[in-house]
Amino acid sequence: MSHKKKETDEIKEAIREMIKEERVEFISSGSTMINLAGSGKGKKGGWARGRIVNIVGDGSSGKTLLALEAAASAFYNMLGNTSENFPKVKKLQVVYNNVERVMDMPLEKMYGKKFVQGIEWIATAKVEEFGRDYTRRVMALKEGEFLLYILDSWDALTSEAGMYRFVAAAEKDKITEGSYGTEKAAYGSKEFFGNICSLTEDKDATLIIVSQIREKIGITFGEKYYRKGGKALDFFTHQVVWLSEIKKLKKTYHGHEMVYGIRCRARFKRNKTAKPFREAEFTILFDFGLDNLGSMIDWLWGVTCDKIEFDGGKFSRAEFIKYIEENEIEEALIEEIEKQWNQIENAIRPRGRRARFEGQEDSD
Repeated sequence: MSHKKKETDEIKEAIREMIKEERVEFISSGSTMINLAGSGKGKKGGWARGRIVNIVGDGSSGKTLLALEAAASAFYNMLGNTSENFPKVKKLQVVYNNVERVMDMPLEKMYGKKFVQGIEWIATAKVEEFGRDYTRRVMALKEGEFLLYILDSWDALTSEAGMYRFVAAAEKDKITEGSYGTEKAAYGSKEFFGNICSLTEDKDATLIIVSQIREKIGITFGEKYYRKGGKALDFFTHQVVWLSEIKKLKKTYHGHEMVYGIRCRARFKRNKTAKPFREAEFTILFDFGLDNLGSMIDWLWGVTCDKIEFDGGKFSRAEFIKYIEENEIEEALIEEIEKQWNQIENAIRPRGRRARFEGQEDSD
């Protein structure tokens, strides 16, 4: 083989490897609609695997639930997983860093005792402590080992310097002095995010960061809300989804009205893995979790639809859910949702435009 041909083959192989690395794989969000909005895929879509994901929301938008759903999806489905980008998963590690130290959901009822015992539950108070913990776990990963690490939440973290000043002020009974949290932002932008991306290269490690929504005071124009983390969370994340509550779901029993769930919206403000600015609506049922079936039905037939026509029959919403579960046709419903979603995507793409590059043709 000539030196020139060998060099050409090496370049081609390098290009093939680069293209392979750009093919993103996903961890299911537990919601077909969120999967589609975040990745363009229903069954095999979701949160970008091997990347950094940011889930942003207020106190009643379902951000912790979505983080738990991701943890359950990974816990029950990733062991033994084979893919193009990563080795077969032989060892599974799911870590939930509950910085806020609040978890008022019946986890065993929702996700099973096996899940609760199999997840590693930790709580780090300081941002540096979190950074060191995640970095050690990433560096220790070997081939065939998978890590999903969830930080809930970025806002609840303090800095080591901030904690020291706070304790010192209490001991001396004086006003806390210092830089009021700038160390945390500096650590995130200059140290953690800037280095962790290089360390996670070729590692099967996914980081999901939960953030709180903050309101800008005195704003007349522009965005009314923001989330902490600065430009670093924008630059180093592959998906940033903002959650909001649409309405509370209520039922009346014996004259008493009570809330049994909430309907939410997920809006992808940043997405490097699919088309940006896609939205999805989903339903959360208390003590159950994501209502994936109900959310798909709402998208196909509408939230206010009284009767659903399907397979020659007419069903109420409850009857149709029962019909799907009894006949085990949820997979077929997901395929239909994905088909119709992609029909819409195809319908809105540019047409009748001259090809930008020589030899390029419109597939239609």
